[in-house]
Amino acid sequence: MEWATRNFKDEELDAAGRALIDKQSNPMDIMSAIAVVNNWRAAHAFPLNTMQMRLRNKAYQVDRYANVAQRIKRLHAIESKLRRLKHVNLSIMQDIGGCRAVVSTNKQVKKLIKDYQSGSIRHEVERDYDYIDKPSSHGYRSFHLVYRYYSDRNKQYDGQRIEIQIRSRLQHAWATTVEAVDTFAGQQLKIHQGAEDWERFFALMGTRIAML
Repeated sequence: MEWATRNFKDEELDAAGRALIDKQSNPMDIMSAIAVVNNWRAAHAFPLNTMQMRLRNKAYQVDRYANVAQRIKRLHAIESKLRRLKHVNLSIMQDIGGCRAVVSTNKQVKKLIKDYQSGSIRHEVERDYDYIDKPSSHGYRSFHLVYRYYSDRNKQYDGQRIEIQIRSRLQHAWATTVEAVDTFAGQQLKIHQGAEDWERFFALMGTRIAML
């Protein structure tokens, strides 16, 4: 299998991101921007797969029933995020490539996080977000690690960001229920723009789950 590599510089990526959400962009501008964005998406496949394999190995050592998945952020989701977060440029968007481990218990979540934080690898941790000890006001709980990929053998991917999420089964059930309500009830809870009653319900549910 031949893996895609990036064909564009950071400034070209950022220009494409701006063109994608600019109301003044003509159809040709949009088509060109989509081509750039899709190349950038595809270029995350190799480093993402590398990170996913390591996550899978570590997660299975903690919980043999762990569920590990990976995904490349969809074009529509990238466009939506660029519209919503005006300060974010396409070249620095941290979750275009993302993988997630879901383990059975909170104790296993902490163990897996500790294994990552104490491990030594070539890739660089750019930042982490502890939404478990410091959950969002809306109830979301998970631990995020943003890595920058580095390799002696595949330097063409150096510096690309991959996001890793670690959560328990109950935390994952909460998150997937939010997505289901967004889909079937026409809400926007995932981006904190849902109806007040739904927002309150999920905040309370998240607090209750944290007690279990």
